[in-house]
Amino acid sequence: MKIRVRDAHPADVKWMSNNTEGWTVTVEKQEGAASLAEALHALIAEDFVQGVRMGLLHSSLQRAAGGEPGYVRLYKLHVSPEFRQRGVARALVDELFARVPDQEIILSAWDRELYGVWLKLGFTYVPESDKISGNHSYPGDMVHPPVEASS
Repeated sequence: MKIRVRDAHPADVKWMSNNTEGWTVTVEKQEGAASLAEALHALIAEDFVQGVRMGLLHSSLQRAAGGEPGYVRLYKLHVSPEFRQRGVARALVDELFARVPDQEIILSAWDRELYGVWLKLGFTYVPESDKISGNHSYPGDMVHPPVEASS
């Protein structure tokens, strides 16, 4: 199995919606749905050889006061059950890290059973909301800090 991560296309929207319980994806902005148009990055992991979709990642840019860039919200990460523990989540998250190296990435990790997975993927737990910049976190959030530029 060879994993390729690519940008999601309108042809992926139905698969994205059907493969994540209770989550709807649309091409254009629509109330109550995540859209490709609003995503900072909407990514698909697929088996390069067979062309089978294995997982998805959807992120958005959250603005700080005054419209300045604030942080990236990892909104959704999903790997189809038959492809779990094969490096699909790692490939998706690593691609996001590569695309936004200078941005703080926040995700709400309410499922405590997955904390170990998030830690392995490079996130750290945020115990209190006032401990990170911008006071934009909630108890249960995980953060991946921006990569510091070398001088």
